[in-house]
Amino acid sequence: MEDDYVQRCAGFTEGASVREGYGSIEEQIQDYIRVFLKLQQAGEEERKLFFSRGKNRIGGREALTCIFLPAVCLRERYDLTETEYWLVMLAFCLEVEGGLCLDFGEKSRGKQPDLQYGLHLLSAVLPVDFALIGELCRREGVLGEILRIPEAEQTGLLSAPLLLEAGAFRFLLDGIPPEEEPFKCFLPDETLLPGGRASLALHEGEYNRLCVCFSMAEPVRILLNGDRGTGKHTLMKRVCGETGSIAVFVKVGKLLKEEAVKRRELMQTLRLIGRLFLPILVLEPGDAADVGPAAELFLNEGFPECRVVFLTENRAEAEEAGGLCDVRMNLRQALSEEEVRLVLDSRIGAGERRYWQDELLGRYRLTIGELERKQKAVVLMAEEAGLTLGEKAPWEAGLKEHTMNSGMGRILESRCTLKEIVLPKECREQLETVMRLAERWGGEQGLHLLFHGSSGTGKTMAASALAGELGIPVFKVDLSQVFDKYIGETEKHLDEIFRVAKRGRCLLFFDEADALFGKRTGIQDAHDRYANVSTAYLLQRIEEYKGIVILATNLLDHFDDAFVRRIRFVIRFHNLDREDRERMWEKALENGPPLSEDVSAAELARAVELSPARIKAAAQVAGLLAGCGESGSITRVHIKKALELEAGKDETALRGLG
Repeated sequence: MEDDYVQRCAGFTEGASVREGYGSIEEQIQDYIRVFLKLQQAGEEERKLFFSRGKNRIGGREALTCIFLPAVCLRERYDLTETEYWLVMLAFCLEVEGGLCLDFGEKSRGKQPDLQYGLHLLSAVLPVDFALIGELCRREGVLGEILRIPEAEQTGLLSAPLLLEAGAFRFLLDGIPPEEEPFKCFLPDETLLPGGRASLALHEGEYNRLCVCFSMAEPVRILLNGDRGTGKHTLMKRVCGETGSIAVFVKVGKLLKEEAVKRRELMQTLRLIGRLFLPILVLEPGDAADVGPAAELFLNEGFPECRVVFLTENRAEAEEAGGLCDVRMNLRQALSEEEVRLVLDSRIGAGERRYWQDELLGRYRLTIGELERKQKAVVLMAEEAGLTLGEKAPWEAGLKEHTMNSGMGRILESRCTLKEIVLPKECREQLETVMRLAERWGGEQGLHLLFHGSSGTGKTMAASALAGELGIPVFKVDLSQVFDKYIGETEKHLDEIFRVAKRGRCLLFFDEADALFGKRTGIQDAHDRYANVSTAYLLQRIEEYKGIVILATNLLDHFDDAFVRRIRFVIRFHNLDREDRERMWEKALENGPPLSEDVSAAELARAVELSPARIKAAAQVAGLLAGCGESGSITRVHIKKALELEAGKDETALRGLG
């Protein structure tokens, strides 16, 4: 086997001339292997002559080479000395060619050649001084980023195997930026979206600003904040394609969770990429607590020439990272009507494109990610039903199914308008004012309302009517599912509520909200402190929500005054007067069984003072009783029995209904 390696050295002859460059990385590395084989086998004088010729030949061919040679890039970007460079190439060749250094293997029973052997081999043809060894011992200098140097307490430095860091080895193999969880590299010539789909011109203002920032000579730090699904990653990839930059997306939270040894290896690879490619470092914190450690790892001398972008998804992360950045940008939470139209035009064939598709999607405030997920749901519905995208049914079913999934509440299916419900005059006028404001509001800021009044006075019906007038769904929150005894879980539940509400552009309805915003407790223990923190967090989310939020309560006196002052509109619901009760009876009975001649809405209104909800309930009971009779009509007897049942709930007196 040794004779085979000797024969491969014949590629370097005394009269060999340099006529052409390398056609591949493999061809270049074979020349380095020949040099190292000859160094082991030649005498001292022959070594120097052969090394000089081999080095000149390799250098000459590299100068004529048109393809990218990773080894040359590594040498130039790290500004390696001749000795450092040849030590790195020896380490690389040892890993790719197991037959190298046969004499070492024979003496050491097959062990990997160590650093001492490599320095000794090169010392015959290159200067090897104590300064270089000292840097290696202190893990300083550029070799500390390329060679795998053990910790001092693990083994003696010079007896450690001569190995490259994993990232450096992978780069020298193919010249591609190495990547490994938790980071991923994006090259400017890569396809932006799965399936070869073209990227759309969204967030054009931010796109232009980023292109300007990355064309500057000095490295810049940028904060790019936007909800999940707003297109931050696609935007960054578009910018990289335009500027010819490589981007490295780093999941900071996952990086920080790695064990110390693994994290050190990953950081070595990232520093190598930073030095070789001058990429845009795109840091994605898992939460606000990751921002500080990310700054310590990346905003230092290890990445002096890299541009840095913090991609954040919420206010806490943005505030933490904002102070570290030179430029701050916020992406819109929802696509504009024109952008929705642009997406639909690009995703749906002309034969299935319809004007009402824009109208349907206009009911929602969607990010690009949410819109694409909704479209997938619609396509699935259409395929299952054997329909086309030009038909309305799969759109209505798909959009509804994909929007309203949450264990934190439910969508109120019943829809009505203000004209269809009976309310006191003052209350109706206030709601009409709110409705006019909401129609002009356009979703750029939130509307927060507090409905208070006795049970059954129409608070839920009014919320449904307001949503019906505006053409938006009502999401009624299930408070029993929101608050959790485990710290941090309540905030997660609240995030889920507002995520679903924003995605469906819902009116958020919190019934019995005094349970949430009751007068603040004195702090007796950690649970009291946490309850107050959770309530403050909910108030913050309400104020950030660019939609309509209605808090309803039967007990306004139990509400914290500080919270009430921060609500924009407070509307009182009280019991109906006699005329309103008469209109309520008429509406409650009009869609049921026919009425006998002895039933009068005016007489019913005088007979008992019931809330709208209880009038509606009594009318339903009377209708059921009528269905059990022979005539099928609602009679005075049916009404009286139904009223006795309703009135008996709180001993309400009946007035002369005989």
